[in-house]
Amino acid sequence: MHSKLNALRVGYLLKKFPRLSETFILNEILEQENKGVSVYIFSRHEPDAEPRHRILNQLKAPVETLPYIRELDFWEPLFAGSTDRLRRVQQLSRDIRRRPGGAPPRFASLLSEAIYLLHRTQSLGIRHLHVHFASDSAMVAALLRALGGPTYSVTAHAKDIYRASVKPQWLESIFVGAEFVVTVCDANVKYLESWLDPRATSRVRRLYNGIALADFADAPEDPLQRDSRHVLSVGRLVEKKGHHLLLEALALLRRRGLKVTATLVGEGEMRSALERQIADNGLGELVRLTGAVEQQEIRTLMARATVFCLPCIVAADGNRDALPTVVLEALASGLPVISTPISGIPEILDGGRAGVLVPENDAAAVAVALEDLLANAPKRRELAREGRRRVTECFDLRTTAASLRSCFEQAMQGSEATCGLLS
Repeated sequence: MHSKLNALRVGYLLKKFPRLSETFILNEILEQENKGVSVYIFSRHEPDAEPRHRILNQLKAPVETLPYIRELDFWEPLFAGSTDRLRRVQQLSRDIRRRPGGAPPRFASLLSEAIYLLHRTQSLGIRHLHVHFASDSAMVAALLRALGGPTYSVTAHAKDIYRASVKPQWLESIFVGAEFVVTVCDANVKYLESWLDPRATSRVRRLYNGIALADFADAPEDPLQRDSRHVLSVGRLVEKKGHHLLLEALALLRRRGLKVTATLVGEGEMRSALERQIADNGLGELVRLTGAVEQQEIRTLMARATVFCLPCIVAADGNRDALPTVVLEALASGLPVISTPISGIPEILDGGRAGVLVPENDAAAVAVALEDLLANAPKRRELAREGRRRVTECFDLRTTAASLRSCFEQAMQGSEATCGLLS
């Protein structure tokens, strides 16, 4: 079996790598390497200047950043070898421009990347690419395949399927051309089936994101070992995370005479608005905004907090969380969780048995749930036990990575990639 695994080589095509907010991708790749898969990473853009997770040092895979679009040399691979390649590019361009709705945004740039990658993947012997997010990177993979490049597969998440700007014809073309598509929760599968052509959704299977459970083995089991009345929230400071609702709930509790401290970890476009909300509600001494931090520091915070709260909402543009990794990590840390019934969150919290679900956009309900949990150590202990059970049963990275590896193997053998997943 090991000789077969050692022969398995997979390329990852990502918008930016590494990214602090996408630990699930880094963890997935590391676990694929642990299982004997040889990985090569293409980053379409330079990564942001931000902290790096220490586990990045464990990565064996080479990371190649594509040249800036104006510096891409796609002429040589376009004209190298058979003249059939140029004819294929011309035909592909004509076909796509004739489709209903015309070509996708940035089509010329995406096609240039695909032509460039055609040469690179052939040079490196990469026969299959995996893409996270069914957006531009997946379109590059689809164009690359149409030009005779490697097969590809996609993990669909949330912003790539829920935003109002997502066009069904392009999502369908990406899915139909893929060897397989996995998405991170059953709610996503049902949503996609509600508005996409069955030819596209027949390619889709659910595969939960997993986490490395061993990283959270030292978290305290006794709630009394944790800080008193301290709420933790982790996530990019964007609308869909619902941080403004948490702050409103903390303000309600303060007006009732209950002072609760909180730490909000993350960075994003809503930081200024949240800072104003903290100041306007007199929460300056109670709430700390840390900005973006490395994974080990997040685990330390999770080991000390009393409650984790992420009151997710559907944003104005339709974007939402599908399966927040930080909620999985909180459960693994023995940290009671309060969240909302958005997308796959009820699947994480087992319908409310492994955490507390409150209505979306309801700060008063968040305040009630916080007050209840902070005053009830036995309930926190019970939720911590159920949360750990749930994450162990369903979200063990070793298990989810094995299913994905099976998909890769089947795709490269030319067989239908069922991956042992739920349909």
